[in-house]
Amino acid sequence: MVDDSLPTRVACGFVLVRRTAGRLEYLILRNRGRGDWGLPKGHADGGESELETALRETEEETGLTDLDVLGRFRIELLYNVTRRGRRYRKTVIYFAARHRSGRVTLSKEHDKHRWAPLEEAMRRMPFDNLSEAVRRAALFFKDPALFELEPATEADALAHLTSLPEASKSLVAHLQGGARLARTFAEALAAAGKPIHVEATAAGTLLHDVGRALGQHEDHPRAGTVHLRHTPLAAYGFGCISHFTKGASAKKLIKAGVAKSLVKDMDRLVDLSRLTWEERCCALADACMKQDTPVPPAERFEDLRARYDSHDVIALQEARVAKIRRKLERVLGRDPLELVGLA
Repeated sequence: MVDDSLPTRVACGFVLVRRTAGRLEYLILRNRGRGDWGLPKGHADGGESELETALRETEEETGLTDLDVLGRFRIELLYNVTRRGRRYRKTVIYFAARHRSGRVTLSKEHDKHRWAPLEEAMRRMPFDNLSEAVRRAALFFKDPALFELEPATEADALAHLTSLPEASKSLVAHLQGGARLARTFAEALAAAGKPIHVEATAAGTLLHDVGRALGQHEDHPRAGTVHLRHTPLAAYGFGCISHFTKGASAKKLIKAGVAKSLVKDMDRLVDLSRLTWEERCCALADACMKQDTPVPPAERFEDLRARYDSHDVIALQEARVAKIRRKLERVLGRDPLELVGLA
């Protein structure tokens, strides 16, 4: 238990990833003296912001400076420390970043580094809270390795969905229809050689309106994601946000009229700067579901305009769907909607 009466020391660092051969790898460092593994971090100097400390310490410990700091991801760890007979409370804050360029050059504090896949990075962490920090970053990065570490099926997703208080028959039918479309798109992409998890695509699409099943209609993207983070289906919550944003940037969402507070919260939960293949299939499938009936996207968006006043948001979603559709067409060599009879 953290003792609030103790003096506090603050350290800041990064969960830093790179993409190699289609998978995410996490930078971990081995402490020269203690022999345990950890993430790049260090103590704050006077007058620095948290992010400034994280950037400076990462440069000092790894030599890396060309980082893409992502979203508003921030995780805070609190614990008691005893060093040289003195006890204090330590606060460690981690941000999320992608490695863009540069080779790791270690300081004297560390004797080894590894770019490790998710399972190894979590396993090598010496404390449960540090392993959980890596996992939460993996959820933010939408790391597909989570589908193997925390496997779930479409049936698991359906069981959870139907347990919720406002999972009406019409909502479940809408989501099941979307899951069928998304599975078809995913199977075609997998056959074309794209790195996509078909079962995860169907499960995530089935869960994309979990927020509505909770009764949170106005705030369903954020509410659904937050809810699933506290369940075994956390890795399958990607659709809650991506079906709404369709891959639009935070800046474009705010310009279209989405509440800034909602966009900021979504930006803390997941990386809005890129869409996975699973998310593309979910977003396209949702754009083809008018209630429980598959329809061409133009008909779906016409229906949305008739029922909602947020026409700028709908126009942005429609433009994003057209872009996703073209991307899949380039991969498949045909309009993906031909696969489901909606072209």
